[in-house]
Amino acid sequence: MRTSLKLVLSLLILISAFLFPACSHVAVPRGPIPVKMDVVGPINVQNEVSFENGVTESKLTLIATKGSDKYFADFMVWTSFVVSQLENELRNRGVPVKAEGANAFKVRVESVALYWGFAATRCIVLARVEKKDGTWSRGYEGNNASGNYNRAIDGSIYKVVVAILQDNDFLNAISK
Repeated sequence: MRTSLKLVLSLLILISAFLFPACSHVAVPRGPIPVKMDVVGPINVQNEVSFENGVTESKLTLIATKGSDKYFADFMVWTSFVVSQLENELRNRGVPVKAEGANAFKVRVESVALYWGFAATRCIVLARVEKKDGTWSRGYEGNNASGNYNRAIDGSIYKVVVAILQDNDFLNAISK
């Protein structure tokens, strides 16, 4: 009797180890959301600008937990999305964007957080844009909620890019 009880308990422990494991997820923006011209209009800057990823190493950082699930982000990948979308939006508005422009900026995603609510997931992204020579720096926030966590992520990146493009201090910095 004791042997069969031990066998049943051992099987239950083994089965629960396979049924209830903690899952890890890597959260990544899926792609850019184009910024319409009525949101951010043309930008009259003739200076060449360039952007580089200011995150120097690729590593996974814990950004959220939900039950036993863990969500991670690679800030270097997230920054690449911001840089790429920022370059495309500036090009679409007539700003000359070059790989090695005289007016160089570093972009860095500093933090990402996911929060689950009753009916929506919120993603908050904090990014920093600074002149490469260190004379100007500014932080930006993208805060977006959606019923789908992927949409919350994509929307937060979009809102960071819009905040950068609408900022008069940034426009003055790329004009100099």
